[in-house]
Amino acid sequence: MDFAAATIAGLIVMLAASSARAWPPRQPPLAPPLAHELLRPERWPVEPQSPAPIDPERFRAALATVCRRAPERVPADEIVAAAAAAGVDPFVLAALMVERSRCQPRYTGRDGHGALAIHARLYFRRGAPRPPVAVSEFAWRAVFDPARNLAAGARLLRMWQDRHESLDARFSGVGHRSGVAHFFWGDSVRSSGGEDLVFTTRRRLLAHYAPAIEVPRPSVFGIDVVSPLEGTPRVASSGPGEDRDGGARRHRGVDIAASVGEPVRAIADAVVVFAGVSFAGSIRSAPIRPERLARYRRLALGPGGIYVCLGHGDADRDSASGAVSGARSIVSCYMHLERYLVALGERVTAGQTIGFVGRTGVKSAPAHLHLEIRIDGRAQNPLRCLGDLVIPPRATKTYRWVAAARRARQQRAAVLSSGGGLPATAGP
Repeated sequence: MDFAAATIAGLIVMLAASSARAWPPRQPPLAPPLAHELLRPERWPVEPQSPAPIDPERFRAALATVCRRAPERVPADEIVAAAAAAGVDPFVLAALMVERSRCQPRYTGRDGHGALAIHARLYFRRGAPRPPVAVSEFAWRAVFDPARNLAAGARLLRMWQDRHESLDARFSGVGHRSGVAHFFWGDSVRSSGGEDLVFTTRRRLLAHYAPAIEVPRPSVFGIDVVSPLEGTPRVASSGPGEDRDGGARRHRGVDIAASVGEPVRAIADAVVVFAGVSFAGSIRSAPIRPERLARYRRLALGPGGIYVCLGHGDADRDSASGAVSGARSIVSCYMHLERYLVALGERVTAGQTIGFVGRTGVKSAPAHLHLEIRIDGRAQNPLRCLGDLVIPPRATKTYRWVAAARRARQQRAAVLSSGGGLPATAGP
């Protein structure tokens, strides 16, 4: 190859490289809310397939249940039609609506508008490819029309799905599973947490669309249990013994990542032994009726927030099977609730909805359910009885960040205790 040919070939390579990233990455106008994510997305099992064809009435009923709305108030037909026209999974599109707007067709916020919380600033950037929807679909009249918003969102979802591998090659970003993550982040994905919540909601929708008989499984604590949240497997972001309040106290349970408003279920047959709230430094001893909870949601509550505890009687399984030996009192507690549905002394069954996920008593973490299990008053690790219903905290990025912060704090404390003082460049 002569010099001229080599020069031309070099220019072609340079032009190809520059065209591979020919526009600044499209980004959302507001970073999506924090959500826990796994270190390796491949840790997730294969997602269940969607049924085909879709039964409109069953789909509507499932969507109404997950949205916590009357069936006539959910845009089920519009979702099915939009998904079919764009060639996307209607259960993914429905789950996106649940996570983006909480099923509110007139949702508006800094992150977007309408049922799918779409924002024009994510899609129209100088030099970037034109989206498969017209600018007029981002006008107020269009975004607040559920049919138009869902139709536009379905086409945008298909765009991200078709291009996400090439976009990942051009703009890098963190590991994720599909184009759903790009729906949250644009060209460069910075977290897979939102995508994970969407697929969890999709599993919940599928479970309500085609419900199966749920059989409680035996546990090492001597009680037969089910998952406290729908759509398994769920992600546990924090476990027992981890630091809280800068090391001032220890975590006594397991935090399971969730979305505000999700139903919280009794893990086993039980009797309600506490239904109330925690205040800073104390626990309210008198029970609070469910209908009187509204005023407490507006108060600054202690770490448990609004919560319920269930008594599961005594465990007396054969210890040779791995269960706790002897008859012992077992109590499970469900904290940070938005509200609960049960009263002191009420009997509940495994899988029964006892409340809904909230953020009461939470300072800064994303929404989650805090689950404690106590045997004779001593806190146990709930992961021991939940098994593969929950992905353990060690598989999450949150666990790694918390562990790094704890090591840094211990190192600073060791330096101070040795009398050496902190380096001038050290942080507070």
